[in-house]
Amino acid sequence: MDPLVVATFAIVALLEIIVPLALGYWFIRKFGLSWRVFGLGAIFFIVVQIFHAPLVLATQNPLYLALLPSGTTAALAGLALYLGLMAGLFEEIGRYLVYRYIFSRQNIPLTRENGLLFGTGWGGVESMIVALVVLAGMLTYIVLTGDPGAIPLPDDPATQAEIEAVQALTPLDILPGLAERMMTITLHIAWSLMVLAAVIYGKKALLALAILWHTAVDAAAVYLLPMQGLLVTEGSVFLFAVLALAYIFWEWRRMGVRAPPSPS
Repeated sequence: MDPLVVATFAIVALLEIIVPLALGYWFIRKFGLSWRVFGLGAIFFIVVQIFHAPLVLATQNPLYLALLPSGTTAALAGLALYLGLMAGLFEEIGRYLVYRYIFSRQNIPLTRENGLLFGTGWGGVESMIVALVVLAGMLTYIVLTGDPGAIPLPDDPATQAEIEAVQALTPLDILPGLAERMMTITLHIAWSLMVLAAVIYGKKALLALAILWHTAVDAAAVYLLPMQGLLVTEGSVFLFAVLALAYIFWEWRRMGVRAPPSPS
């Protein structure tokens, strides 16, 4: 067992929890906002996944098998588009409904500041959930590099290959996950602002654009990871995140020239 690998696991998990909370705290202090908005983002991300995740789990394998006769590459591309579209539809429509109905009931103004905080809560709780997965990975690494015989595992080549892959982990294998979470939070903030703009300006086209953008990001990640590897996949997410950051600054200035209406 490499203590540096264990330490990297722990640091990555800790930062995936602390960073979104720190970002939310900064927005709240800077703009005089409420943790309630951050909490709504976190809660409704989970609510959306309650419906989204079971549907995806039930349909992704049958869809892949149905597409497989057309070739593995085409089947993977079709599956990637499907998974991306499901994520885009559920999450962006979910954001839209929260802005339209929940914000009004809670008397929360439809402002750019609340859009930032809502997106931080939405992406932040996803980061915290991933942190729990990272901690589970750390425990798995500790067990498999300490005493693999402590847990009865199937003695087959596939299982042995997975065990060897875990035992061969280095800190550089773990760190990209932290970068991905930070980029994903940036994307969630951008999508939250775009959907907020759809509500404020009454333009459903912006909601459709957010769905398509979300679809593109997730589909690219699903397709590129097995085809091109981790670095290319993270590179594509990075490019999307840079675009998201540019959009955040642009939309922030655009919303600043008009006072968004309070919910009614």
